[in-house]
Amino acid sequence: MNKPLNLLCKTAVTSTLLVALPIQADEKKPFEFSGTAMLMSDFVDRGLSYTNEDPAIFVAFDIEHKSGFDFGAEALNANLLEGPTVAPADRANLLFYLYAGYRGDLSDNLNLSIQGYRYRLVGAASSLNYDYTEFTTTFTYSIQDTDLGFVYDYSPDFFLKTGQAHNFEFSVSHSLSNDLSFGGYVGKQYISDNEAMGLDDNFHYSVWASYPIGDFDAGIYYTNTDLDNADAVNGDSRVYFTLSKSF
Repeated sequence: MNKPLNLLCKTAVTSTLLVALPIQADEKKPFEFSGTAMLMSDFVDRGLSYTNEDPAIFVAFDIEHKSGFDFGAEALNANLLEGPTVAPADRANLLFYLYAGYRGDLSDNLNLSIQGYRYRLVGAASSLNYDYTEFTTTFTYSIQDTDLGFVYDYSPDFFLKTGQAHNFEFSVSHSLSNDLSFGGYVGKQYISDNEAMGLDDNFHYSVWASYPIGDFDAGIYYTNTDLDNADAVNGDSRVYFTLSKSF
């Protein structure tokens, strides 16, 4: 695929909905364990589908120490736009990543998260250079029931060995008293080697809403990019749905 997934994944669950499990460690316990399972009608990261617009199953596991340090793993099925130049036996079928970092409060209203991610596209031939490392810094300012966020992602050598990449995102979300939550973000992705990537530097954005249904959380997302070749890289406008459960 000429390349999402906060993914990475780090959308729905962006945006970074996939990457951060908002958990506070119990002061009486040194470690807090948690997980999430999610069904998605599509998996989109930074405006691009990683499943060729097919459904995805996402699972995550997180361990957080009371000091704020944490690590975890996340995985979902993948179906990249690899085309006829990649033999079926060499194609990726699973997006798997490990992360580790720190989350802490800078003040009563301001939270900081610093995470390092190692993304691996399982099943893909190593010569395709799909695997990469990315570092994410997130600031979240909370006031009443509203969260304002800023995310900066940096990769020293991005997907397809396309050199340094930078991604900036600004987000806002709000929760109502009836448990309905909604929000959105706008971001800009910069890639050193746009030709090798098959993408120009681009804006990507999304709006979403979620509501609890029994023990589950249901979400609806709209996402889009300003790419000229959006249709060819699965970066065009789309609506997708999620159903998740945390434990």
